[in-house]
Amino acid sequence: MSIKKILAFTGIRSDYDLMSGLYSKIMEDPQMELGLIVCGAHLAETYGYTLQYIEKDNMPIIAKIESLLDSNSPASRIKSASILMQSCIHTVEAFNPDVILYAGDREEVIVGALLGAYMGIPTAHFFGGDHATDGNVDNVVRHACSKLSSVHFVTHEIHKQRLIKMGEMENRIYMIGNPALDKYINTENIDKKTILDKLGREEWDEYAVLIFHPTLGFETQAGLYFEQILTALKNKGISTFASYPNSDAGNKNVIEVIKKYAKDDNFSFYTNLERNVFINLMRNANFLIGNSSAGLIEAPSIPLAAINVGIRQRDRLATSNVLFVDQNVEAIMEAIQTVNDKEFRNKLLNIKNPYGDGNSVSRALDLLKRIEFNKHQTKWEDPL
Repeated sequence: MSIKKILAFTGIRSDYDLMSGLYSKIMEDPQMELGLIVCGAHLAETYGYTLQYIEKDNMPIIAKIESLLDSNSPASRIKSASILMQSCIHTVEAFNPDVILYAGDREEVIVGALLGAYMGIPTAHFFGGDHATDGNVDNVVRHACSKLSSVHFVTHEIHKQRLIKMGEMENRIYMIGNPALDKYINTENIDKKTILDKLGREEWDEYAVLIFHPTLGFETQAGLYFEQILTALKNKGISTFASYPNSDAGNKNVIEVIKKYAKDDNFSFYTNLERNVFINLMRNANFLIGNSSAGLIEAPSIPLAAINVGIRQRDRLATSNVLFVDQNVEAIMEAIQTVNDKEFRNKLLNIKNPYGDGNSVSRALDLLKRIEFNKHQTKWEDPL
């Protein structure tokens, strides 16, 4: 039996964390060969130079491409995509994959989809069919990638039905759940004291975790919105671990606020954490706040309350652990009061994570081995 060659793109820590469990299983399988193109924020010191974590995992990296233009301008993302496109064509040709694999809705995903379409290489898109009504460019990029992709690995029946309504054939869609939950559920527990000691906050007892990213159309307000969350947390006396933002336009405004509060004992800011540390930081937290998808996808498996501030993530699939609140200090403070309420916390004990059961990696691996991707490469079907 010939070896099936899988080429995957990763451009940021968040997508690598979602997919690394599957990458590890592909790498271990004697019937498969994995090659990773590492690009974007992974190679930027500002975002923790997260290439180091991929190398620590001994992943087979076939190219490291410095494609990120670290700018506050919305135009920087499409410029970064064009750099990546031109820089990786020869790598893709030389590796000659049986399938190109990508996850989500960022620049490297649309690049991978276009490369597959124009170079006649089958493609597999993870997390298609998802949708939020936040107006973010990620939505249209995600849907465009779905139309360009050969097959789809989706996390929920709703996402499958959305792809079908978009004209995708049902025999191209495979429902597997979210691979990130496998590693999340199976990561060894670390107690709160050990986590606090490791992060240099031995004096803290209870804490929140804050993850906030800029949103398209609100780049200039990103710093203000972030500071409103910090103000609400400080007003409520909540000690908080807060992450740096992603590399999207508007991030510089958030980072300026982080610098302003860097010496405030109420907050501890970090660029990136090892995955097992981050998971256990979440497990031991009182609640998660900000606008990260982690509140929707990972937090229900703890279970952990999540306060989603502003329009980012609005109308995505979510369970009752998530409170969606407006972007103002008073609303945020009220939400903090709610998630600390005993009745709300008791309700968390009965929630079920709609994104998966912790067995998604094995499903995905089996499908990657079984699917004859060359039979799916060309889309002959009329979507009407």
